[in-house]
Amino acid sequence: MASMKSDTVRYYYIDNLRTTVIMLVILLHLAVTYSGLGMWYYNEDRAPEFFGLVFFSLFQTFVQGFSMGMLFLVAGYFTPGALQRKGLGRFVKDRWRRLGLPSLVYLLVVTPFICWTELPSSQWRNGASSFLDYYKGYLMSAGMKLLGVGPMWFAVALLIFSIIYALLRAVRPPASNTGPKQDNGSFGALAALILIVTLGAFLLRLAFPLGTIFWGMQLCYFSQYIILFIAGVLAYRTRFQERITSAVGRRWLIAGIVLGLPLLFVIKWMAGVYHSPVNAAQMKSAYANVAGGVSWFSFSFALWESFVAVSMTVGLMALFRDKLNNGGSLARKLSDSSFAVYMFHPPIIIAVSLALQMLVVAPVLKWAIAGLICVPLCFLLAYRVLLRVPVLNRIL
Repeated sequence: MASMKSDTVRYYYIDNLRTTVIMLVILLHLAVTYSGLGMWYYNEDRAPEFFGLVFFSLFQTFVQGFSMGMLFLVAGYFTPGALQRKGLGRFVKDRWRRLGLPSLVYLLVVTPFICWTELPSSQWRNGASSFLDYYKGYLMSAGMKLLGVGPMWFAVALLIFSIIYALLRAVRPPASNTGPKQDNGSFGALAALILIVTLGAFLLRLAFPLGTIFWGMQLCYFSQYIILFIAGVLAYRTRFQERITSAVGRRWLIAGIVLGLPLLFVIKWMAGVYHSPVNAAQMKSAYANVAGGVSWFSFSFALWESFVAVSMTVGLMALFRDKLNNGGSLARKLSDSSFAVYMFHPPIIIAVSLALQMLVVAPVLKWAIAGLICVPLCFLLAYRVLLRVPVLNRIL
């Protein structure tokens, strides 16, 4: 997630799109805080009312549906060029420094800091009386495997994808006489991509249903992540994102929003997510309907998710290319800070959530207030503080 450059060209719209997605990630984790839908370091006890349940479930699932897949596609796009410029040895060393080391720091420093300093009464502390006892227990606990790597699961996965790609290229270099295919985003090509991701997700969730976590990675989503990373690698040769027409991008973006949100509501309603009155057992049973297995709900949700991932990625890339391809001072500062924000936003938003703990308002309103505070605060602290720490500056 370093600056998005290819040779001497900097794609400002990709930088701006990445910054926007990271802002959405902050809002997504705040939504988990106030909705209780999903696993996070800190969740407020107050359950949302029916409107809040609908809002949070739609917002969280919709953003989850496309945001990280888009980041993997963007990362895939810039991987071949980086490998060509640096060679195998330097490429792997650089990826370890920019992805592996930050993940290790997060696992061994940031999560223990959160659990010991910010959440002393939480289940993650395991009742330890001293930090040394807690830390020893943490290194051997299931909590480290569940939340230890936190949002840096993305960096771990990207490191693995990048090294696999580099090794494959070392064994079989790309053909030098193959020119880019002229594809401006035909419906057939994108529909085929949606179908491939859908089938991969459906089959993967037979073994890893929604909610399955392995070292912080939700493997149930990895069909999308792997295939979109590969799509990004292929797009590097075809320059797909540069040649997709504005009209095609606009149609896919509109389809992703106008069809995606209502269809998601219908799928969840039919699965029983919004049935009233709602209790924990009903919610667990309802989400199990779409989590995996051989069922119509599981396949329909996988299809919905794949459609939203592709449509929003194509639509937003075209929109940002046409309307937000600028590299002003503020945009550059936000972009330069984005990886630091991604890595360190959890302790910041947890601190803000704890500070707002006594504010008694509807969970959706509290989420909005926390979002208005946390998004600018995360970027401000990242740019003014974190990037000025010499050790951090070398890996962020």
